[in-house]
Amino acid sequence: MKKPPISKKNRISKKIGQNKITDDYYWLENESKSKVKKWIKDQNKYTNYKLKKEGYKLFKKELTKDYKVTNFSLPYPVNGFYFFLERLKGEEQDSLYFKKGLNGKLINLVNPNKIKTDGSVYIDFWDISESGKFIAYGLTEKGSEFATIYIKDVKTGKNLPEHIFPCIFTSLVWLIDDSGFFYTKNLPPKTVNENKNTLYTKVFFHRLGTDPREDVLIFGENRPSDDMIELKLSLDGVYLTISVSQNWSSNEIYLYNIKSKIITTLTTGVQAQFYPLFLEEYLLLKTNYLADKYRILIAPISELNKPIDQWKEFVPEKNSVLESINITKNKILLTYLIKVCHQIIVYNHKGLKQGIIKLPSYSSLTGVSTNDRESEFFYGVTSFTFPEIIYYYEPLKSKYSIYKKTNNPIKTTDYTTKQKWVTSKDGTRFPIFLFHKKNLIKKTKIPTILYGYGGFGVNEIPGFTRSLLPWVRRGGIFALANIRGGGEFGENWHKQGIKEFKQNSFDDFISAAQFLIAKKYTDSDHLGIMGISNGGLLVLSVAIQKPKLFKAVCSLVPLADMIRFHNFGMAIRWVHEYGDPRKLVDFKRILQWSPYHNVKKETEYPNFLLTTATQDNRVNPLHARKMAAILQSVNKRNEVFLLTEKDSGHGIGKSVSKFVETQALILSFLAQKLDLKL
Repeated sequence: MKKPPISKKNRISKKIGQNKITDDYYWLENESKSKVKKWIKDQNKYTNYKLKKEGYKLFKKELTKDYKVTNFSLPYPVNGFYFFLERLKGEEQDSLYFKKGLNGKLINLVNPNKIKTDGSVYIDFWDISESGKFIAYGLTEKGSEFATIYIKDVKTGKNLPEHIFPCIFTSLVWLIDDSGFFYTKNLPPKTVNENKNTLYTKVFFHRLGTDPREDVLIFGENRPSDDMIELKLSLDGVYLTISVSQNWSSNEIYLYNIKSKIITTLTTGVQAQFYPLFLEEYLLLKTNYLADKYRILIAPISELNKPIDQWKEFVPEKNSVLESINITKNKILLTYLIKVCHQIIVYNHKGLKQGIIKLPSYSSLTGVSTNDRESEFFYGVTSFTFPEIIYYYEPLKSKYSIYKKTNNPIKTTDYTTKQKWVTSKDGTRFPIFLFHKKNLIKKTKIPTILYGYGGFGVNEIPGFTRSLLPWVRRGGIFALANIRGGGEFGENWHKQGIKEFKQNSFDDFISAAQFLIAKKYTDSDHLGIMGISNGGLLVLSVAIQKPKLFKAVCSLVPLADMIRFHNFGMAIRWVHEYGDPRKLVDFKRILQWSPYHNVKKETEYPNFLLTTATQDNRVNPLHARKMAAILQSVNKRNEVFLLTEKDSGHGIGKSVSKFVETQALILSFLAQKLDLKL
């Protein structure tokens, strides 16, 4: 196929609140129709015909080799046992293992590779009971994020007869006597509109050995359908915190007394975020209430009826963002983000600082693994130039040592990471990371990928990305922009890139591109941009606003139709981030930057590769379909490709081979359009 499939226009008018909008490609929203199925199939044929060339084969071979490594997670310590995920060399998915002692025999508990040999089954989550006797784990299939909970006896290796479905973004905590657990669950399919079955999250209690249909509803009755819920259990097993939010800027905390069955409201009506953790007989709250970069409040569990203003400040706000808290038997580990790189500060349980765990320059944490009943802990470190190294803290020796690390496929000393600062349109300064070979000569024509996200308070940090290695090995540059909408510099940084300030995210990203060109790293003919999900929306928006600034655009699982996004799946939760198109003031504002609604007939746009997947439960595939169709209708010279992956989702749980195929296609597209020498 030398030309893309024809996308017929069939204009309809849709009412959004009190407003009307016309849509030529509304018919592409219904993927169950035979004509839409054929259109999707033809688009894939066209994309594969054009992109599966020499470059694709080279990249696929190289990536296959780079990903043929043993991969592992941080161990979780329980009573002398260690539980962790590990994917052996050549396997498609991670398996769940445990061992007795750090050097004990490896015992497999759950192996998705044996459940389905095609790599379509994935371990979504796992939680160990307090004694380590049982494990509850969630399995998903074919990219769907709806998990089924299974329960396994660790000693016998056998599953209990009961299982629970459907669960998405599950939070689960065990009772301290291992007799059961609290968990979040969604309504079964077909009990609500198919578009909405990712909503309606509620809290239940399951007692082992009973029928899940008899599980007791604890929280969620007559609640908003877009609740997002997280659970925590006190050390004595008496109290359960229920953290509830409908957005990414504020939440409410409820306290459930397991003995009395009484629920008490701790925080409500406060426009701030609260993250609860139990510390002995106290409750800690990590919060940005009166603290943009977060602080920690504390109160005895017996005095939680106090207004939040009367809680004692345990750790005050600092100049850097407090990202997370981890608690061991005798330490508190606070992870801070300092100029978008991590640092761990260690405190004792009294709140006294004990020291700092130093990390390498331009590195980040992959995680910190602690058990509040154990003194030992693990943490993982990575950077653009080296894969994860796991460190272990041995309490008896008060010593940190390397526990495990992955072989590095590149020579670290051959590559460099830089952090530059960019001035945006309104004068705001933000950082951008550059990763490339050392001694790279600026010649203005270096093929460059600029990546961004800029939403939901997400922090984009340096990390080892195997899928980028073929690019930088060949002399290309990878740039990561920390734009507004993220959380890298606090909640205000997030709020400056949402709703009425969403254009700031786009302006920042455009400024990053202009910086790369002005500093002679690249030029417009060799500059590509890439984003995933909200980042896919980002790169679509800036490409529509500044079409001559970029040569190629990779928009992966993106949003595009921002006038109707709220109608599909869990996207109703995102009106707090983008605005609500049903409201006139938001409708007018969103219409100014919604990429699907700003494509102009007389404009030639860059080359595009859009991707989506049939099982995407987060961002409906209709966005990518409609955006591809409208771009193909106006571009006369530059090409527009759409790839729809079968039996895949938003990216979570994808098998290694499927991931490699997609990444090879992406690199093939970028190499073609940006003149990367193979």
